[in-house]
Amino acid sequence: MNGLKVADALRANLRQTRIFMSMPYIEGITPRCMRDEHVREWVDGEGFLRRDGYFEVEDAGLSPFDHGNLYGDAVFEGIRIDNRRVLLLREHIDRWVNSAVRLGIEFPYRREELCEIIVELCRRSLGSEGQSGYLRPVLTRGIGNLGVNPWKCVAPTVYVICSAIALYPKESYEQGIDVAIARDIRRNDAHHLDPNIKTNNYLNNVFALLETRHTGAYETLMLTREGYVAEATADNIFVACERGGRRELRCPASRYALVGLTRALILAAGRRLGFDVVEDEKMLPTDFVGFDREVFITGTACGLMPVRRIDGIETADHGHRPLLDMLRKEMARLSTEPGFAIDIDSDEAVLRQYMAETTPL
Repeated sequence: MNGLKVADALRANLRQTRIFMSMPYIEGITPRCMRDEHVREWVDGEGFLRRDGYFEVEDAGLSPFDHGNLYGDAVFEGIRIDNRRVLLLREHIDRWVNSAVRLGIEFPYRREELCEIIVELCRRSLGSEGQSGYLRPVLTRGIGNLGVNPWKCVAPTVYVICSAIALYPKESYEQGIDVAIARDIRRNDAHHLDPNIKTNNYLNNVFALLETRHTGAYETLMLTREGYVAEATADNIFVACERGGRRELRCPASRYALVGLTRALILAAGRRLGFDVVEDEKMLPTDFVGFDREVFITGTACGLMPVRRIDGIETADHGHRPLLDMLRKEMARLSTEPGFAIDIDSDEAVLRQYMAETTPL
């Protein structure tokens, strides 16, 4: 896809996008958008004068000196909105906050405030009629100098994007997608960069996609240094099969993979349906191929996506995936249970109660 086509697609996709932005106000440094008359001004817990507000795409701005831009020194989440309900918002906020703690970045907002900010952003983006969307909350270390030193940053920047997302054509959810395997680029070892810290530094994944670009595959599997399957570049991967009257659901263990929240939903759905659920640290690429094996990837953005071929080798019969269908239905049922989502039209009392509850996963 050339640049002009990409620009046209972006323009159509971002028409209803809205962005929440928050940063310390430093005269002569903070982007001019934070001087807008609709921006709120307040003093945070560190004593910094902070400004925040809601913007359309062309009105938003980040400092070029923000270390999230310069060095990927930031943490993020991806959250789905479906039928005006934000799915697993509490769990996403908790993972976002935990990632920040691991990086030593202190949030300028409480969990409850983050929930209120995100829900208000959804209302502004979707209006009264919109049903579905995708959220990308980001916390950066903030504005600093051109050195890498994190202690030279002033205070964190927070921004949240509410937009539309469609990673795959609709027909892919029936036909499945092709997945390639990166052989040269391997998954970072956990002691180098823990995959369960959801940072903005995705170069490892980008290099894996660049390696397999010539295959035309939609996704790419990443292997560990020992050659075991870790995860896809943006998704977790599963295989389901039935042997001797027993149903089995297997996925790579979390040592080299992000513990995805959709992954957790699928594991919960499998257990409820009586599957033997196995999280395996030593899954080989060959464990995912064969006509008796239903392979699929999961993620917040893609949901549950069947895999048709891996490195050109067929998986299950394309039109017959009974185990995947069972899991998909159970996951959909789980997501409608109390506590799994919050309606964006809820009042503040309901939002506070939701954040006070324990996670159902």
